[in-house]
Amino acid sequence: MRNRAIPFLALAVAGLLAAGAAEAQAAGSIFQVVATPNTATAPISNDLLTGTASTSTKDVWAVGFATDPGNTDHTLAEHWNGTQWSVSPTPDGTSGSQLAAVAAVSPTNAWAVGLQNSDQPIASNTTLIEHWNGSTWSIVPSPNPDTEGDVLTGVTATSANDVWAAGYFTTGGGTEILPLFEHWNGTAWSVVSVPAVDSSVSFVHSITAVSPTNVWAVGYQIDDSSGHSDDLILHWDGTRWTDQPILPIGQVTLQSVHAVSANDVWAVGTSLGATGGDSTNLALHWNGSAWTSVNIPNVDTPNQGINLLESVTALSSTDVWAVGAATGSAGVNQNMIEHWNGSTWSIVPAANQDPQGDNSNTLFSVVATGPGSLTAVGSWSSLQQGNPGSRTLALTTTRG
Repeated sequence: MRNRAIPFLALAVAGLLAAGAAEAQAAGSIFQVVATPNTATAPISNDLLTGTASTSTKDVWAVGFATDPGNTDHTLAEHWNGTQWSVSPTPDGTSGSQLAAVAAVSPTNAWAVGLQNSDQPIASNTTLIEHWNGSTWSIVPSPNPDTEGDVLTGVTATSANDVWAAGYFTTGGGTEILPLFEHWNGTAWSVVSVPAVDSSVSFVHSITAVSPTNVWAVGYQIDDSSGHSDDLILHWDGTRWTDQPILPIGQVTLQSVHAVSANDVWAVGTSLGATGGDSTNLALHWNGSAWTSVNIPNVDTPNQGINLLESVTALSSTDVWAVGAATGSAGVNQNMIEHWNGSTWSIVPAANQDPQGDNSNTLFSVVATGPGSLTAVGSWSSLQQGNPGSRTLALTTTRG
């Protein structure tokens, strides 16, 4: 999404334009593409799913946005009832609106976050938080710490009275971008302050909670001297947020974090190495005392193609999954799925909406929905077929 000024999905959307969807399974893959609806049906319009959450195999949410031909964004939420995906109406904010992430507490309690005024200059962006009460989505008032651009990119919950939203805000006349955290206590959302971080430009992309006193958030920060990107990892101990030491692993961005337990947390993203270069996969692990880099393979890509991991989830400590995309033989993104078996990461064959490999596919989010069951969502395109417009994408498996 991973992220994103204009707002947070401009980079992820690049090259994702397209047509409709049908159920398909790639040869050798345990994943299959499942049909998802699209609200933007006109050419040169877009539908993307960027976040997903679940309470069971029959209660899965996916959120994102649809862009109309006039380039105005509209919130998008879709629900899986165990049989099919359907659109669940969501309100827009004051202007163009996007949803980035979703967290589900129960079938009658879910939260989605993003931004409004996405069709305005970045300084006009404000936070957007919506709540599902079991029958309808509604906008819930959310604070904005500044008036120069406020964006929410992630959300997590441990209970109905303990929900966190994360993102970033712009201040100092546009010279600083700082981490933003908001907390729901069961009654209202409030901004929770963050101590000074190492950089004046810092983006938070994802957040996960082990308990009310153990929450992790990740993203990246731009070194004020070199201009290179470094990992950004922050931790909440129940009292305050603290910035974790930068790891000596070169230029990186972290896109997603998922906690299996207090001593088992994964973060994934991309790395450009110490001096810059091809985009390669990155996996970091917290063992309860330190973060370390864990070797993770890359898809062989042509002509300096990219590997990028967008999201991570887990069925258990020995059954962890990460998704994203890598440049395929046709020079466009193809879905990428990786699996951790407790000792090593390996690439798993991924299904794509276009098995021929000439339409771009990218997975932005993955969630464990039940024993052995996973759902991943994203977007695919058929620009090469002359029908510009991205369309929603969902992959599922019950053999994870």
